Amino acid sequence: MDCPKCQSPVSARARYCDQCGANLVEDVGFLHQKAIDCYHRGLIDEAVQLWDQALQRAPEFSKGYYYKGLALYDRGDLSQAVAALTRALQGEPEPFRVYFKLGMAQYGLGDLAGSIASYRRALEINPGSAETHYRLGLTCLRNSSLDEARSALEQAVAINGRYTRALYTLGLVLEQQGEYDQAVEQFRKVVTISPGYTSAIFELGMALYRKGEMGEAADQFRAAATSSPRFAPACFMLGETLRRAGDFGGAIDAYRDSLRLNPRDPEAYVHIAECNLQLDLLGAALEAVDAALAINPQHRDAQYLKSHMGQMKTPHKPGF
Repeated sequence: MDCPKCQSPVSARARYCDQCGANLVEDVGFLHQKAIDCYHRGLIDEAVQLWDQALQRAPEFSKGYYYKGLALYDRGDLSQAVAALTRALQGEPEPFRVYFKLGMAQYGLGDLAGSIASYRRALEINPGSAETHYRLGLTCLRNSSLDEARSALEQAVAINGRYTRALYTLGLVLEQQGEYDQAVEQFRKVVTISPGYTSAIFELGMALYRKGEMGEAADQFRAAATSSPRFAPACFMLGETLRRAGDFGGAIDAYRDSLRLNPRDPEAYVHIAECNLQLDLLGAALEAVDAALAINPQHRDAQYLKSHMGQMKTPHKPGF
């Protein structure tokens, strides 16, 4: 550490500078240095205490409020972080970073309107920040403002075409808007840039599934399951895809893979029962229905299958 007045090296425990005699205990700049050092070493509580001491001596020290806000955010005290960051805006000559972090804290509290307003203020100052456009888009998506989310995310990827989180989230927005071709395009970009991005592989499969392209959708769900072997939704959706494609034996295998990861899923058992009915395996179908009802006795589809099982003389169509 350095003495804030003469820049001579001093110990963090020093009370006075040996070179210039400055009272370091009362010096706001030195307290700030000590707080920064604690913060970077993960000593969050100690850092907050030091910034409180500095701010007691200099209530207009906006940088102290900003860094205190960062520490409180990292500690999970989001309401206090919002208060500190809001106070930091007073007298801050370059408030971009303050608005950005304030938006994150407000987002964490569920104050989506406040978060959106903060990100927009940040973008007025620095419109070239891809990260801020992304955060704005993410917040608008959570707020169900799909058009605004799409606009912000498109700006993020226009600035940085390899920004995988923004590309992925843009794909989610397009998917929700029913723009499946464009969603597929975004997810393909993500997978090309980051082949191990399991969520993007899975969502690519979902978009293809919704387009009715079952063969490639199944390939993507298999790839997602290979990428993350404990990701049960990939196995489940592989089962759904194969069932819709008429491969009932393959669908049963996929649903069973899903159940190995998530054994309390009645939906998988119900679909296994439906597939077994298609194969005219009534005993296996009844066993699967009973397993579903053991998990959820009120499951309506399982109850329906159970009550009508004795009347089923012929195979049933997918989606029974």
